[in-house]
Amino acid sequence: MARIKHIAIATDDPEATAKFYVEGLGMKQVGKLDTPTDEGYYLTDGYINLAILKFKTEEEANTEGGPKWTGMHHFGFNVETMPEAEEKILAAGATLKRKPKEVDGKPRTGNVEVKFTGPDGITIDLSEFGWLGQREEDEARDAAKATAKA
Repeated sequence: MARIKHIAIATDDPEATAKFYVEGLGMKQVGKLDTPTDEGYYLTDGYINLAILKFKTEEEANTEGGPKWTGMHHFGFNVETMPEAEEKILAAGATLKRKPKEVDGKPRTGNVEVKFTGPDGITIDLSEFGWLGQREEDEARDAAKATAKA
């Protein structure tokens, strides 16, 4: 099965965008680039790498037939505690987009996340509980670790 290991965001201000993800979400900078075609930063959370790129030519910005100057729609981060994560991301400059709504007066279950807007208008989902597929993978990995220790 393929796993997401790399996401790239196109931006007009790579330094400010990288700073947001480092300060607001605790990502680590693992590289910086400045080539004739693009400049930016490589960040990681230890599982997935995030490239923050400013393209210097329209040719480099093109992918699958069209310029991609607007970044991506959204992506999500699993967090340990929502109150701490929410405070940190807001302090880094994000704005709250929306919190999960109740269903029939009860807390929502399933893919529950709080949505924020970060640099370049990209939506960032934060979740304490993860998402379908990812939760099952985490449970299987934890079970394998427990078995290996026994």
